[in-house]
Amino acid sequence: MVSSRSTRRLTYLAVSVACVAAVAWFGELTTGALLAVGGAGVLVAARGLAGHAGEAAPPVGRRGLPWLGWLVVALVWEVVTLLDPGLPTLSDLADPVLASPAARAAATVVWLVAGAWLVTRPAHRPERP
Repeated sequence: MVSSRSTRRLTYLAVSVACVAAVAWFGELTTGALLAVGGAGVLVAARGLAGHAGEAAPPVGRRGLPWLGWLVVALVWEVVTLLDPGLPTLSDLADPVLASPAARAAATVVWLVAGAWLVTRPAHRPERP
């Protein structure tokens, strides 16, 4: 008999493979790719919320400051590009890199692995003696 954990993993693998195939097949900025990525994102977010993902993770503290800096830079870049249509957005800069189906598939795999890592973080902090 297949365990519940094995069934979940096989389901996640099937959804992941379908998502990667859809993104590689449909191409960039298509309805099919948007639905595949959006659907997988909703499933990952729902799983994370249902399992209280990251609830037991220790606080990030100062280790998160570089990531916060990168986030602020990206947000500022996007706001500036909204004000000056002559500047390329981050999506415009990524388009040549993600033009081939293999690159889109690889980027989708990285995105799914990052989501899986986030939702598999422990739900409860272990008791300390």
